[in-house]
Parts: sequence; structure tokens; C-alpha cells
Amino acid sequence: DGSLGLLVRVDNENEVDGLVSGSFDWSGTEDADQTDLRASMTVSNKQRERLHMAMTADGDSRNKAREGSLGLALRVDAKEELDATVSGTADWSGTEEDLRASMT
Repeated sequence: DGSLGLLVRVDNENEVDGLVSGSFDWSGTEDADQTDLRASMTVSNKQRERLHMAMTADGDSRNKAREGSLGLALRVDAKEELDATVSGTADWSGTEEDLRASMT
């Protein structure tokens, strides 16, 4: 987690009162039942959220099969613009077919 603030005053008036904060968590690769990766960033000005972005990534592998997902959320001026997840699998274990893949 981290943040950076900036305050600019001109003639004793606040022109910019901004904050950029973010987080990055990779601990899910070691802890069971957690998303492998989480990252987020928020940009605020005059205590109002201007931009927020959050991303998740998760994956698993068993034998010759792989599965995973990616998520992305985006808010602009505190209004949700996007909240989506893409997931997919690939299996080349040869049990039914040489290669099987899917994406949702």
C-alpha cells in the first residue's frame, strides 16, 4: 500500500488538493483460497474520487490442465464504468481430446 499527496495554493486558495493511492498484493500465491494477485489505484482531487482502477488475476494448474481468470473494475468520477471478469481453461491431458480450451 502507498499514497502520494499534492497540495497547491495560489493566493491562499487551494487549486490542487490531490491524492494518488494504490495497493499491490501478491500473497494469494502462498495463501490458499485467495486471488493470486490484486492491484488497485485511486486518484482523488479535493477529496472526490476522480479515477479508480482495480485488477485481479488468479490461476491454477493441475496435471496438464490450466485455468485462470482476470478481473478489471474501473470508476470515473465515482461512477462505475466497467466491472468485468474473463476466465478460461486449457486442457491438453489427452483424456478426451488432444487439446481442449474454453473462455468465458
